[in-house]
Amino acid sequence: MKIGIVVATKVEKNAFFEVFGEPNFSQIGKIFDVSMWYFGINRQMYLITSGVGEIAAAMSTQYLIDKHDVDIVLNYGVAGSLTEEHSAKKVGIVKQVVHYDFDITCGSHYNIGEYPGEGRFLEPIGSSLSDTLLKRVKLDEFVCASADKIVAGGEPKRMLREEYGADICEMEAAGILRTCNRNSKPCIMIKAISDGVDEDSEAFDKYVDEASLNCVKVIAAIIKKTA
Repeated sequence: MKIGIVVATKVEKNAFFEVFGEPNFSQIGKIFDVSMWYFGINRQMYLITSGVGEIAAAMSTQYLIDKHDVDIVLNYGVAGSLTEEHSAKKVGIVKQVVHYDFDITCGSHYNIGEYPGEGRFLEPIGSSLSDTLLKRVKLDEFVCASADKIVAGGEPKRMLREEYGADICEMEAAGILRTCNRNSKPCIMIKAISDGVDEDSEAFDKYVDEASLNCVKVIAAIIKKTA
C-alpha cells in the first residue's frame, strides 16, 4: 500500500517529522518536495507540503497520484471552528466538504458551492481504511467549509455555520477532495481545531503546533492499523 499525505504548511509537516522521525528518502523537485517513509511490509508513506490554498492542494494531490501512484490520500491540518461545540485542539474526521467560494449562481439554478453533477456537499470515496478508522479511533465528524480565504472570528464564522451547517473552515479540503474523487482515490481528512468560533489569528498562533501534533497522533494510529 502507498499512502499519500498532503499538508499545507511547514508547521504541519514538522509535526509529522516529530512523530515519525527522519524519512527514509527525500526527493527535491522543481515543483514539490516529497519525503518517504517505509512502514510494515511493502508499504510506503509519501508526504508532500502543498502550500496554502485550494489550487496548491489540488496540484500536490494530483502530483502524488501521478508520480507515486498512491492508493489512498490522507490530508491533515488545522482548521477554524464555526461552533462553540468544538474547541481548540479537538480532532475530527471530515465527512463532507462544501466549497463555498465556488459560485455559478448567476443566471442558473445552482446554489453556492454546488458543482454540476456533483452536488453541493462533496463526500470522500470510502475505503476499508476509513471504515476501520471510524470503528477503532473515536473521532468527531466534521462538515468542512473550504475556500481560499481566512475567516475572521465572530459573525463571519457564525454566518458560515448558519448557511452551510458546517463545523469547521479551512483552505485546502475542497481541492484535495475533488482531485481524489476525480481520480477515484479514497481520501481521509483529519482536522484539528486551531481557533474557536470567536477567535482568529492570535489563537491560531497559540494552538497551531499542538493542534498539528494531535492530528499526526491520529495519523499514527491509522498507519498502525495498516502495518
